[in-house]
Amino acid sequence: MLGIKTKIKAFIFLATVAALLTGCASPGAPLPPSLNIPNAVDNLRADRKGDTVTLSWTQPEQTTDGARVSKPGKMVVRRATSDNSVASTVRELPLQPVSKSDSAQPLTVQDSLAAILNSSAVPDFAIYSVDTLNNSGNTAGESNQVSVPLVPILPTLEGVQATTVAQGVSLSWKQPRAPQNRTHLTASFVYRIMRLREGPNQQPTMVKQLDAGNEAMLFIDSGIEWEKNYQYWITPVTIWENQGTGAKGEVPGDDSPKVSVMTRDVFPPAAPASLQAVFSSNQKQTFIDLAWTPNSESDLAGYNVYRRAADEQQFKKLNSELVKTSAFRDTAIRPGIQYFYAVSAVDLRNNESPKSAETSETVPRE
Repeated sequence: MLGIKTKIKAFIFLATVAALLTGCASPGAPLPPSLNIPNAVDNLRADRKGDTVTLSWTQPEQTTDGARVSKPGKMVVRRATSDNSVASTVRELPLQPVSKSDSAQPLTVQDSLAAILNSSAVPDFAIYSVDTLNNSGNTAGESNQVSVPLVPILPTLEGVQATTVAQGVSLSWKQPRAPQNRTHLTASFVYRIMRLREGPNQQPTMVKQLDAGNEAMLFIDSGIEWEKNYQYWITPVTIWENQGTGAKGEVPGDDSPKVSVMTRDVFPPAAPASLQAVFSSNQKQTFIDLAWTPNSESDLAGYNVYRRAADEQQFKKLNSELVKTSAFRDTAIRPGIQYFYAVSAVDLRNNESPKSAETSETVPRE
């Protein structure tokens, strides 16, 4: 019996030692709980178009002690101005907990500058920041600051019209008066004429930038392709510079309404000029050679040659196919007849010009 009791005591002793050793397997002191203070935003950016500023940034994923944001909080968007005004709250957004499977979410907020721009005293810049706070109101500090120039912009253009002309697309609009600049920044105003050809994978193209101080309210876009659909709009832009710091940039205004146009080419080439006719002969035949000044149109396809005799009223076309050069030989002539000639030009879309001025030549009698 004593042997059995001794074995039981030994077993209990070994079990107790094993339990104590297991309880001491995790080294180090216990970690303090996370304060759950979200990191500050470091990628705030601002883009101004017209009177509206669009702010964008990414919500922080981690806290200041390296943990994931696990409790809700809030983000406060603030705006100050360069004249040392007290920052005002633009918007408050919820700060959402972030799980391991979540990725940082981009956020955007829009702010109107209309009240500041219409005030009697306009500062040079609006200055934005975002403050991230936990549910106890603690923060790691404000985000990076971004500045937006408060220069004026031109009004949205009205009355934009697009029509096809022989040279391309003619654009016209109503010219507004330039606004007064009440900041210390220098400002100049331009118009950017934008074009988009309809179809897949097409991108907008800036056709021309015009000084808005120019009195002209007309522009012809000669860089188009015929038989295509296009959209046009005009964007006013303010180009600004800070003379003190050398900083510069531009602020686009609101786009004009888009206008569409189909570039139908119904415009014929110019009538050929300087047409001459000369009778000639050799041992085998007689003929009248015609020559004229070549047309300069880029889409010229060729020429038609017309003839009538002195006793005829109507011209008849001599060529069955377009004449590709500015010369033609008429061999179907008869002695003693006076012939009158005219030439027209034809483009690639079969638009035919008016006939040239007439010229004549008489075939001698045998």
